[in-house]
Amino acid sequence: MRKKLFAAGAVALVLSACGSGIETNSDWDPTANFGAYQTYAWVEGAYTTGLGDLVDTRLQAAVEANLNAKGLRKATRAVDADLGVGFQLTTQDQTTLQTVSSGWPGGYYGGYGYGGWGGGSSTTYATTYTEGSLVIGLFDLESKKMVWQGVGTKTLSEGNDTPEERAQKINDAVAKIMEAYPPGS
Repeated sequence: MRKKLFAAGAVALVLSACGSGIETNSDWDPTANFGAYQTYAWVEGAYTTGLGDLVDTRLQAAVEANLNAKGLRKATRAVDADLGVGFQLTTQDQTTLQTVSSGWPGGYYGGYGYGGWGGGSSTTYATTYTEGSLVIGLFDLESKKMVWQGVGTKTLSEGNDTPEERAQKINDAVAKIMEAYPPGS
């Protein structure tokens, strides 16, 4: 239970520290006509993080600002939209191993072993960290198929940001993820 609580808290913290160091990638349907999409609406139930309204609202605002900047406009009714929008947050624990050796190896002299004794020790340290990913998906509402997906991944870290700083970092992360939309631009 404690691990799940930590993971949920860590996802919230990734958003507050997500602006720099985020790795992004995207994928899309090469048959989709991205120039035909003019409007968007949120896919019901596909845009909650489970981390609370503040995080969800900041993410929605950042995604909307990026879509609007790309010439899309939010439909007043979902049935009138070309694209459906959703997002999801995931976390995964990762472990790295680092071995530190001290001491010296056995001795050799001019290519011939002299039978010297080697001594020393090695210690291996395991470091566990949590990696968080924000996935933004765009769906063709007529065909009901995903046409574009952007993913941003970052190692999570704690921070003491103000609400304004958190919002700015979320905006920066979403902007970086959505740089690749529309494809070929």
